[in-house]
Amino acid sequence: MAQDEDQHVEGIETPEPLPGEARRRRRWRAPLAGVLALAAVAGGGIWILREDIADNVIAGQLDSLGLPARYEVVSIGPSEQVIRNLSIGDPAKPDLTIEEIRVRTRLNWGIPGIGRITLVRPRLYGTLHGNRPSFGTLDKVLFTGSKEPFAMPDYDLKIVDGRGLIDSDRGRIGVRIEGQGPLRDGFAGELAAVAPSLTMAGCKTGKASLYGKISIASERPRFAGPLRFARLACAEQDLALANAAAKIDFTFDKALDGGKGSIGLTAGQGHYASNRFDGASGKAQVSYRKETLNARYDLAVRGLATPQARMASLAIDGRVRSNAGIERLDVESELSGRGLALGVQLDRSLADAARSGEGTFLGPIARQVRGALQRETRGSTVEASLILRHSPEGMSLVVPRGSVRGGSGKALLTLSRVQAMFSEGAPRLTGNFATGGQGLPSIAGRMESGANGGLSMHVEMPEYRAGDTRLAVPALDLVQSSNGSFGFSGSARLTGALPGGRADNLILPIDGDWAANGDLTVWPRCTTIGFDRLAFANLTIDKRNLQVCPAAGGPIVRSRSGRFEVAAGVPALDLAGHLGETPIRLASGPIGYARKGSNPGAVSAKALDVELGPADSASKFRITHLDALVGKDIGGTFDEADIALYAVPLDLHQTAGDWRYADGVLTIDKARFTLVDREKVARFEPVVARDATLRLADSVITAEAVMREPRSDREVVRADIVHNLMDASGHADLKVDGITFDKTLQADTLSHLALGVVSNLEGSVHGTGRIDWNEKGVTSHGRFATDGVDFAAAFGPVKGLSGEVRFTDLLGLVTAPDQKLKIASINPGIEVNDGVLSFEMKPDYLLVVNGARWPFMDGTLTLEPARMRIGVAETRNYTLKVSGLDAATFVQHLELSNINATGVFDGELPLVFDEDGGRIENGYLKSREPGGNVSYIGALTYKDLSAMGNFAFNALRSVDYKSMEIGLGGSLSGEIVTRISFDGLSQGSGAKSNFLTRQVAKLPIRFILNIKAPFFSLFGSMRSLYDPTYLTDPRTLGLIDRDGKVRPRPPSIAIQPPVSENNP
Repeated sequence: MAQDEDQHVEGIETPEPLPGEARRRRRWRAPLAGVLALAAVAGGGIWILREDIADNVIAGQLDSLGLPARYEVVSIGPSEQVIRNLSIGDPAKPDLTIEEIRVRTRLNWGIPGIGRITLVRPRLYGTLHGNRPSFGTLDKVLFTGSKEPFAMPDYDLKIVDGRGLIDSDRGRIGVRIEGQGPLRDGFAGELAAVAPSLTMAGCKTGKASLYGKISIASERPRFAGPLRFARLACAEQDLALANAAAKIDFTFDKALDGGKGSIGLTAGQGHYASNRFDGASGKAQVSYRKETLNARYDLAVRGLATPQARMASLAIDGRVRSNAGIERLDVESELSGRGLALGVQLDRSLADAARSGEGTFLGPIARQVRGALQRETRGSTVEASLILRHSPEGMSLVVPRGSVRGGSGKALLTLSRVQAMFSEGAPRLTGNFATGGQGLPSIAGRMESGANGGLSMHVEMPEYRAGDTRLAVPALDLVQSSNGSFGFSGSARLTGALPGGRADNLILPIDGDWAANGDLTVWPRCTTIGFDRLAFANLTIDKRNLQVCPAAGGPIVRSRSGRFEVAAGVPALDLAGHLGETPIRLASGPIGYARKGSNPGAVSAKALDVELGPADSASKFRITHLDALVGKDIGGTFDEADIALYAVPLDLHQTAGDWRYADGVLTIDKARFTLVDREKVARFEPVVARDATLRLADSVITAEAVMREPRSDREVVRADIVHNLMDASGHADLKVDGITFDKTLQADTLSHLALGVVSNLEGSVHGTGRIDWNEKGVTSHGRFATDGVDFAAAFGPVKGLSGEVRFTDLLGLVTAPDQKLKIASINPGIEVNDGVLSFEMKPDYLLVVNGARWPFMDGTLTLEPARMRIGVAETRNYTLKVSGLDAATFVQHLELSNINATGVFDGELPLVFDEDGGRIENGYLKSREPGGNVSYIGALTYKDLSAMGNFAFNALRSVDYKSMEIGLGGSLSGEIVTRISFDGLSQGSGAKSNFLTRQVAKLPIRFILNIKAPFFSLFGSMRSLYDPTYLTDPRTLGLIDRDGKVRPRPPSIAIQPPVSENNP
């Protein structure tokens, strides 16, 4: 690298010698001349070898720094040295490259030194990983670990098109720099940096850029220019900012360990979570020295919107100071806001509360609070002083004063000396607060630090009125323990609507704990709830106190890890009130409720006892057990319930089923019960129902049930019931599709009133009925009919009873007057056909028989009017009256082929039924004048008997009589004594006549015939006189035993004294 030996250094002048120096020169001229000559020779040699020497010096210097480098020495001259293509680091991926380095030489007092250094197109490559910068092999030069203060090199530097690239965890950053001048004073240039995108702490920016002027004065660098990024988005923090810029003007101290300057901030729209703003601007004066930051700032936010509030503008000004980096930070601010309004979420929450709370005390309170806030926030202002402190021990926020004033000028919220301490666990608060304003609740609270450093807070809210709703919190105390948990106790007083009802002066104690981990317990012990009046629908409960207790080992309400649990019980209930205008009393055994998490709550109640109405006329509901699941709907089961409605003399026993309450409707399905007549003398036997249904909606009960006879399970009646709870009115429609009576089901199976009246009933009955009830009482009516039933009555078997009966009081079994039934036949001993019975049922089960009439042997058989009381043991009298009975027809009807008779008879058969059974008393049949004829021709007529016997039977071949009387008497279940007497006898035509009969005929003759026989065999005995085949097997009559031996005969009843046997 040959260079010119003579190189003139321009701009360097030779100084004039001083007088002393001239003398010294003369003194030392000879030796000096020799030295200079030697130096000249040496200098000449060095000049010749100067490039080699420079190359060795540069290489040695780089080797001593441990920098692997490559370069080209272009020229080494007295005024400038030029090196090109400097590359340091890996040749394939160098850490630094400089296209050209020019170093000018300057003389200072004749001594050469380094002048301006020009770097042409330097390129620097580095990385930034884990907050550690690195520039490869240059790190050992740049990061020496020296503790000496940084000092700006004393160079005059010019950088032409300098560029750098930093590859970092946060993104790639490109840098460009140009400028020139002494680095200690006078350097000026431009600095620019750009990054397509940067990622930091979960946030990502759009294009970011930094551009500004750089200068150095008195060794203090200065940067002035904007930092911009198009957008900032933090997904995890839900943070976004658009078009943000910071205009920076900052001057560093000499050692670059501090400085001061100003920052101007602007930003477009942004949001943090659900908090948004339209734009922001501000400025700050900042200084940082000795690890202490001091700043004064003035910020303004436009169009601020949080879920709770909106503000047209918010201004914050104050100062910031930090020590030891940012480990200790103090921020003091003055905050002021204008154009306050309700936030969307708060306004929607109040609107939803007013809407969903309609019909409860929450509705009017939320509605009034919302309206008052909307009015007061117009023209409202916010003023507050804030002090934020951060240290390794924790963070605190102090609000010495703060207020929100409404448009009316009244304070809506006031804060004084409020302090929040944030460390491990829940924050600790102290200070005072108060709320107020027209139409808003006045709440006053005081927060203090307890003896253990925890919070103690006392809150009071005087009675707040919204319409007819009143809510007060006389006292609420909160105490924070050293572990950050809160204990609270107090009470609330409420007058207002509840879901489906209303409370007057409801006093609700408040007692519980809120742990630092968020667990909540409320009412850990038994608590007493009091009220002056509770109303639900048309149910009103008078003043009472109720004791509510938790389950063993826990509180009533508990929330752990976000899981909500409730377990409460009432030992017993004893309540009184009114259902509408009707008095009600409610008593019970234990009642429990439990719920865990989102599962439905469970209710269990025992021994429920409800009485409706005055004590002496109450309807009673007794439920042994009831359970339910309470979720969106309420439903469960109940069993062993007894229901007795006073207005309806029918009781439900052993009632059970499934019940459900949803959308304001109560339904009961699969119900089963036993229906029992409440009367002392029951009108019917119990019947059962299963799969019955009930529905209660809008205070109206509708129910359907099919009643069955329990032993045969045969359907008896279908009932459709409607009952209005508002006015206690209702009705039941009854339908009998057809009750079939046979051996399985009899009338006395349904009603014991039929016992002793009818038996062996066969046939079917159908009909309809209706029961109506209201506050005036109960009425009922119905129609029941049969196409024909057969049965056995006390006076004989009845066949083909048909017709319809109309009841004017169905429950009381009262009919309309003159009910008529057709009777195909009745056989009280002699069958009669085609009769008509007229009767009516009167109150108290009085059966009035108006009479019955049958055609009878060309005459009539009439049942005379009679009265009897059903279901009562009494003597009953019936009278059967015979009129115009024709003897010939009678004999023919009895198929007495050997007897002929003529004559017309009238008579009566008085029947008496009592506890000893049925009997005929003084019954008779008497012939009408002029009498008639009786003739008998049978086996005895032709036998040779005694003289009187032959006379009698010969006379009976034809006897004319003027009077015949038949007397009847005796037990219907035993023997009937029949006495037949003939008077005014004479020989009839066809009778055998001889001397004796002619002589006897001149005498007055009376025939008396006595017959003893069971009532229903009486007329058969007459035929058996001449027809032995008509006799019944004597074994069936009990006359002989199975072996044919004669049984002892009971003493006979004397019909005529024995002495009469010898008289005619």
